[in-house]
Amino acid sequence: MIIATVSSLNYLYKAEVLAKSVKKHHPEAKVIVCLVEKEMHPDARSVPFFDEIILAKDLGIADFDQYIFKYDVAEAAWALKSQVLKYLLVNEKKDDQIIYLDSDIMLYSPLIEVQAKLKNYPIVLTPHDIQNGPRGVYLYNGIFNAGFIGISRSRAAKDFIDWWAKRVTRYCYRDRSLRLYDDQGWLKLVPTYFETYILRHPGYNIAFWNLHERKIGLSILKEYIINDHYLLRFFHYSQHSAILKEAVEKEHNKILLDLYLQYSEELKQAKLFPLSNKPWSYDFFINGSKIKKTSRRNYLNNTRLQTQGNPFTLSNEKLTVF
Repeated sequence: MIIATVSSLNYLYKAEVLAKSVKKHHPEAKVIVCLVEKEMHPDARSVPFFDEIILAKDLGIADFDQYIFKYDVAEAAWALKSQVLKYLLVNEKKDDQIIYLDSDIMLYSPLIEVQAKLKNYPIVLTPHDIQNGPRGVYLYNGIFNAGFIGISRSRAAKDFIDWWAKRVTRYCYRDRSLRLYDDQGWLKLVPTYFETYILRHPGYNIAFWNLHERKIGLSILKEYIINDHYLLRFFHYSQHSAILKEAVEKEHNKILLDLYLQYSEELKQAKLFPLSNKPWSYDFFINGSKIKKTSRRNYLNNTRLQTQGNPFTLSNEKLTVF
């Protein structure tokens, strides 16, 4: 089994914590990190929990500079999920099960349900919540959370990844008028187009958006359990120091708070934590000036600009006058 993630340099310490938890519960798994930076940082290879690190530019994406320039660091990481899965299906033929996890996830027990379902289904997705939650925003944000994707080596999985990759090459940003929500919004179409298992196990993909339906406790064996019955498989610490922090405090659940604080300490103790303040290398033109968001959007929406070679050789001025 392969567990893959995508990270920029400043998030790599979170990927380190994820990989450490993977090796604890799935020592047999191969952890592969796609690093979205121009060059490999020497400290990145020092983490023993990473089996392989691939630079995004080495995934085989045609016209990579044009591809990456369109998006900011978050959008680029989201768009590259499909490209990483596409790359792994071609280049890691010894493994039939591939799981993508966001770097801000931590495992707490083995993902046995996913492994079992991937023996019979090409795709496994998790919904944001499994009850009638209070957030009608899912109609915009998408039904399924893109922090987790499970695929098995199959024609259906390949077709799905090719389909997803094609769409996020051009449409991986948020635009309410176009009903776009980064890479995630596209997933709501997947069960219609491809054979998909929807994993409703409440121990998967716990996050601030579903704490209303998932109560965390401890079993007599001191294992984290959800709703007095299900083992906690993984917690998605999305918006860790912002929305999640507020949500945890509102729950008034000491076990949940302890879980949150333990993860926070894991981050601080990570070997790569000192890299958390490093700027994104694709955030600058070759001349050293920072790329404006408006420049990226103008480039995305103007085909004439896209014919002018490497966009990193241009400037904000050239990309705002057309």
